[in-house]
Amino acid sequence: MATRFQSSESRSFWAGIILWSILDLAIVLAIASMWNDWPAALVVAAAATIAIWLAQMVLALYGFARYMAYFWFFERESRTRATVDQLVQLKMPAPNELYNDVDEYLLSAANDPSTSNDGRLFAGATLGILEATRKFGPRGVAISTAMVIEESLRRYSRLKLAQE
Repeated sequence: MATRFQSSESRSFWAGIILWSILDLAIVLAIASMWNDWPAALVVAAAATIAIWLAQMVLALYGFARYMAYFWFFERESRTRATVDQLVQLKMPAPNELYNDVDEYLLSAANDPSTSNDGRLFAGATLGILEATRKFGPRGVAISTAMVIEESLRRYSRLKLAQE
């Protein structure tokens, strides 16, 4: 099921890019055709389409950089501390050697019968949030969430080792 969904998602992604590109070019070509000079209209349409794409890329990069800068300087530490506190409160199992692979740790914690029910719910919900933000959310949110959870598991692992 997951493989079919991923391949369907990939096809939809690339089909969307191709169709958006054709649509962008068609709209700009329709506007440029008002000059009644087709070779010049094609050049103007191609140049305008490329300029629009470049502007979209620059704006997207600016938005991503702005979000990540805000996250890095103002949210990263507080979100990491809050996540570590939640891991401690839920008495989650020690990450051990799995602490670098967030998905594997959360899956093993969700399936571990020795983990409390609240801990299992937290692990499953967090795994779902990570997967949903990777697939459908803005890239900055997906990256920052993964960074917070990875760092939280590192700190929680060190905390559990110090307690033993």
